[in-house]
Amino acid sequence: MPPLPLKPWTIDSFCIIENVIDEQIKFVGEQLGKIANALEQFTADKTPHLYKEVMSMEVERFDHDFLCSMSDYLVGRESEAKAFLAKSTKHRKI
Repeated sequence: MPPLPLKPWTIDSFCIIENVIDEQIKFVGEQLGKIANALEQFTADKTPHLYKEVMSMEVERFDHDFLCSMSDYLVGRESEAKAFLAKSTKHRKI
């Protein structure tokens, strides 16, 4: 079977490829924007709740300054913050 003849590249071919690439870049940019927005919402929405939960341990055994530092630490580490909030008060460890 003889090979299929290749069509020469035309300006239209390059325009189509350029449009596809532009659309892909636009899509990736939109997805990155959604991810950034979700991260901002987590921090904005959960920080007061996280702070309250960490500070509730003050009556148990920790001083205020240490708990403030712990709250700051957890705000910067989403997975640890989620784990902390998911545990019952009895099982939370700092």
